[in-house]
Amino acid sequence: MEKEFSVKLANKSGELARVTEVLQKEGVNIRSISTEPKAEVVRIVTSDPEKTRKSLSQSNMQFSERNLLVAKLEDKPGELARISSALAKEGINIDAAYMLDKDSKHVHVALAVSDEDKARNILKL
Repeated sequence: MEKEFSVKLANKSGELARVTEVLQKEGVNIRSISTEPKAEVVRIVTSDPEKTRKSLSQSNMQFSERNLLVAKLEDKPGELARISSALAKEGINIDAAYMLDKDSKHVHVALAVSDEDKARNILKL
């Protein structure tokens, strides 16, 4: 299962470098990343959640984590609209979305949702 790690940062230069260097030292690859101005949090999806958790903990970084569902979609217009509409019709909120990888025909999208079990059934994951 994919995990999203939300790491608390100080609002100063070098903080993103500090987090990424900790992960690099453990050989953890960042698959997707999201930052927001003035949010003081970086959200990351990595190649190895166990190593990520261990590395951040040992470096005394404040973080939280949550599960992500991964959907394999055709790489064509409307696919994200299709699944987000299907989830919305059932009252499921998409809290975060990440593109993980793609090839010439497909894209893998990771989603943090308000009801993981229900979303898994709707998306047939």
